[in-house]
Amino acid sequence: MRQIGTLPTQSQAERFTAFLITQSIPAMAEPEADSWAIWVRNEDHVARAAEALTEFNQSPEAPRYQGVIRAASAVLDEEAKRRAAARKNLMAAGSLRAQPAPLTVTVISLCVVTFLLSGFGGQRNSAPLRTLMFCDLRHRLADDWDETRLADRLIDIRQGQWWRLITPIFLHGDVLHLLFNAIMFHLFARAIEARKRAVTLAVLILVIALTSNLAQALAPGTWGPLAGGPFFLGMSGVVYGLMGYLWMKSVYDPSAGLYVSPATVMFLLGWMTIGLIGVFRDVLPMANMAHLSGLLSGMALGYLSSPGASSYT
Repeated sequence: MRQIGTLPTQSQAERFTAFLITQSIPAMAEPEADSWAIWVRNEDHVARAAEALTEFNQSPEAPRYQGVIRAASAVLDEEAKRRAAARKNLMAAGSLRAQPAPLTVTVISLCVVTFLLSGFGGQRNSAPLRTLMFCDLRHRLADDWDETRLADRLIDIRQGQWWRLITPIFLHGDVLHLLFNAIMFHLFARAIEARKRAVTLAVLILVIALTSNLAQALAPGTWGPLAGGPFFLGMSGVVYGLMGYLWMKSVYDPSAGLYVSPATVMFLLGWMTIGLIGVFRDVLPMANMAHLSGLLSGMALGYLSSPGASSYT
């Protein structure tokens, strides 16, 4: 806090500090022996405030300084409401962490179990991989099977194995893949399950998984970074979808109490951009189409289910 000068009367001091507040410069006035000292809270605002004080002394009764006390009161009231809302959200976040999330835990547990049964993701002929992937890996060994043909990619689905539309989300290729997806899924899914209950979370998972898996499985192999194919695994498409859902809820339905931090959004969008650019293409192949389609489907679900969305269209 820095003193920038003095004013001779209380009324002038109150009026000037109110003016500073309306200019987004936090300030206060304190009585001295025969004047009022003006203090500015933020060091970065000292130069602006000192310049404003010089202008005020030249014409303290100018029209721009009339009604500023009422305006400053409105600014302070709004700031108090924001602080109260922030405290409320912080308390709500603490209560959410204490609530059970059985569906979230179940999904993560299924991922861990399938990971262990598949030899930590390394046994390509293991039962979990062959049974739960979009397409059985054994088809690659058949001379008449062609991955570029849509009908061949859907060969197991067409035979009634509908679970394959969803179950690739439970498979992971290595420990880091599983840990990253499990941590991010827990962060997003637990909040949704606590606020919207398990049924809503289950519907979101199914719709996003179906959308992202189909997009990744059926996208042509000639689409560069968005190329697809039937042999993929991981829950990252669902993770991006749940983030997109929370993102839209944060913007268009804040009363729902669902929130995702801008830092988290930027981190995941940055990671997706790295995948699209292909920085780690040779050492870390990514299902970019699943990421993108999962994100877009989650954003659509969050936006369309928000009552505030109609006021923005």
